[in-house]
Amino acid sequence: MTLNIPEYIFRYVFWEFKPSIDGFVYCRPIISIDNKHVYGKYDIKILIVVAINVNESIFPIAFAICSNKSQETWTWFLNHLKEHVVRQHSGICLISDRHGGILSYVQTLDAQKEPYAYHHYCVRHLKANIQRAHLNKSLHYLMWMATTDYQECKFRMQMELIRQEYEGAYRWLMQHEIDKWTLHKDGGRRWEILTTNVSESFNALLKSVRGLPVTAMVHMSFKQMAERFVERSCSASSLL
Repeated sequence: MTLNIPEYIFRYVFWEFKPSIDGFVYCRPIISIDNKHVYGKYDIKILIVVAINVNESIFPIAFAICSNKSQETWTWFLNHLKEHVVRQHSGICLISDRHGGILSYVQTLDAQKEPYAYHHYCVRHLKANIQRAHLNKSLHYLMWMATTDYQECKFRMQMELIRQEYEGAYRWLMQHEIDKWTLHKDGGRRWEILTTNVSESFNALLKSVRGLPVTAMVHMSFKQMAERFVERSCSASSLL
């Protein structure tokens, strides 16, 4: 007799902690998303959402583990993020790389478009994209100067230098909405945060977690969060 044993395949899991959700109300209206490959037996990814509090400190919000990065995965993840984290808050700015799944989600949902929400690119990822075709330190410097200049005239001056030296790089950059990767056009929405480094910094703290079973990753993330809240509470009490 043949037994029909059902086969279960892990796809993804999303989790968060209530103190983080409650504390997000007091953070700047900006969130950063990062993802890292999980080392070990299974080929899975860990996603981390981080905010910045008014003291300019990293404030972890939510976590997820998924089997791959696809449009379906990013849609699932960002829907949970909106439902459980962002919720009724309007005008939140999302900083991420330009993964197709993220771009598709942002472009197809009215609730994720301005003025309800804003999406800006991580400049470091943008720079990495362009450097694949143009490996040049001078281009790296000119692009960074163009991105961080607050005055439009200075931005145009830097872009003209790029155009003269690297025509292909200039055309590629100008294909992307200027307000998504420059400070002078962002309307202050990104609070001078140009990259996803804030989320990657916390991701580095979880380096020891990667390679453990999924349940152990959840427990370890809780441990990291609990220690972080205790440390911040003690620091605030000492100031008082």
